[in-house]
Amino acid sequence: MLQVLFATLFAYVFINIYRPFGSGEWYNISSGEFIFYSGLLVIVGMLVVLISRVILMFLVKRKKPVTVRYYILMIAGEILLMAAMYGFLEKFTMNDPRSFGFLFYLALQNTALILLIPYVISLLFFAWKEKTISLNNLLNQMKHSSNFISFHDDKGVLRISLKLDDLLYLESSDNYVSIKYIHNNNPKSVLIRNTLKNIEQKFENSTLLRCHRSYVVNTKRVGMVKKEGNTMNLLIESPNNEKIPVSRGYQTLVKDFFDQKYK
Repeated sequence: MLQVLFATLFAYVFINIYRPFGSGEWYNISSGEFIFYSGLLVIVGMLVVLISRVILMFLVKRKKPVTVRYYILMIAGEILLMAAMYGFLEKFTMNDPRSFGFLFYLALQNTALILLIPYVISLLFFAWKEKTISLNNLLNQMKHSSNFISFHDDKGVLRISLKLDDLLYLESSDNYVSIKYIHNNNPKSVLIRNTLKNIEQKFENSTLLRCHRSYVVNTKRVGMVKKEGNTMNLLIESPNNEKIPVSRGYQTLVKDFFDQKYK
């Protein structure tokens, strides 16, 4: 229904602004009369479209699904039917001396031009809207799922979403954070503009743990906590078995976290 309303409004505005194929010179009428009669023609044309949608979209849809091929044929049928109707009105109601075939041909060009443009625009818009809704639904599922984790830059733009089990650790460098993860059993990384402080606050009370001024680790990937004298390291289970240092200021926090986790 929205597509029909958009096509109606577009057709009326398009005809009165651009007057395609010199339609403003077809008859010796004033601009006001042209606006009035073009409005009537557009309304009649859209009634044909509505009837077509009711018959073809609702009655036939009950028997079989509407495919892209079927929809294209339906639009082509609407254009042919409207062109025939306009040709008939011009030939037999307005007594145009030209042949019906020629009038039908002209009406077919006008109708195709006026209808196809809003149809294509509206189809592209609805396709984009559907894709956007699907993407937002997917992102919401991922956001509320404990199996996925998403990272945004300092502008709030999503940069990467991945399985939590594939995340290794985060490493900061000034105002950038390098996200280390596993893909197909190979270590990968992606750099985003953000700070560890912002990320740490967002994922508070999660499996992410700050252990150093420059590091946040995924505790699900920590295979060993090793302390030697005043030095503490976290062994990350990955192809490279990285060692992440724990600074003195975070050693108590890290110790308490793992003591609580495996109590």
